[in-house]
Amino acid sequence: MNSPDQPVTATEIADLLAQARSLTQARTAADPAARAAYLTAKADLLTRIAEQYAHDQRPCHLGEHARHVAAHARIAAESAHTPGTPK
Repeated sequence: MNSPDQPVTATEIADLLAQARSLTQARTAADPAARAAYLTAKADLLTRIAEQYAHDQRPCHLGEHARHVAAHARIAAESAHTPGTPK
């Protein structure tokens, strides 16, 4: 992963999509740790995207939306680490 100060790269996005594809193909057999790692990586990437648009004045609010999605991914990742949490 690049530094939090660096722009998100196409390679990072492709890697995250590959993780998502792998988890989707595994379905319920997916390792909970792998699912949590994916959600953590997703949250980190979305946070970096949000930071890129933090000072953007466009009316689409990309940064705000990315932060919202990242927060949900972090909650899901924490739940995936908690024993006894349904898959």
